[in-house]
Amino acid sequence: MELIDQVVSLMLSSFAARLFIPRIFKMLKTGGMVVKNYKGRSVVTSMGLTFIFPCALSITPFMAMGIEAEHMAFLTVITSLGLVGFIDDVVGDATIKGIKGHVAELIKGRISTGGIKLIMGALVGLLVSSHYHKSLMAWAIYGLLFSLLVNFINLMDLRPGRAIKAFLLTAIVLMILGGFSNVWMLIPIMAALPFYIKGEMEEKYMLGDAGSNLLGGITGLYAVNAVPLAPAAAVAAALLSIHAIAEYYSLSRFIESIPALRFIDELWRVKTDGDTSMDRA
Repeated sequence: MELIDQVVSLMLSSFAARLFIPRIFKMLKTGGMVVKNYKGRSVVTSMGLTFIFPCALSITPFMAMGIEAEHMAFLTVITSLGLVGFIDDVVGDATIKGIKGHVAELIKGRISTGGIKLIMGALVGLLVSSHYHKSLMAWAIYGLLFSLLVNFINLMDLRPGRAIKAFLLTAIVLMILGGFSNVWMLIPIMAALPFYIKGEMEEKYMLGDAGSNLLGGITGLYAVNAVPLAPAAAVAAALLSIHAIAEYYSLSRFIESIPALRFIDELWRVKTDGDTSMDRA
């Protein structure tokens, strides 16, 4: 029965992605959600909102026998983080960068949309951690890991497809560490990506914070649910190191300097002239 549920979930996710992606694109474009990308090209942003629909529909087969707390946790993660990310896409101040910049604003008594994202990520992370784990140490480690995963995918959203690839690689690592349990959390994104990825690689649209937050939240929820404490702590430490580097050094330049990472970063990307800009991550 579980296999049947997963197949139905996959089909529903694919249907929702195929249905909503062009319609959300038209809505956002008409509504003026257009920004300049790293090459100065106009692209529609916040297209990550489209993933809410595959995610929401995907869990209906698993809820047929009764609504579980983890189903509500999943819905809470995708809606709250997607919404907070969308707010940042709409009214965010691009001049305030990095965790350090947003924390500095909070210390000064001001709040930025990035600060709201940090607070929401921490609160949602602690909420889901408290559901799956009982000890204070586990709450702290998993809550931190959740927040770092949300921000990590956000950090990667500076080139076409980069955040998607970061999500896929992160999901594979977490699934291995988690023994491939509860993969239903990742099914809707895996099903939706084939319908989504072409437009992003052609630079018609981008995830925006709405999408990168949502993808990060799903990886965070999976990590909290499935990854044992010791590997979770190791992943959190690795992500802390990446975030520390990102505060002082361009991740784009770092990726460009390593041939293997540069190859992955450029994979599937549409080649155009002038692709030399280096955004600070």
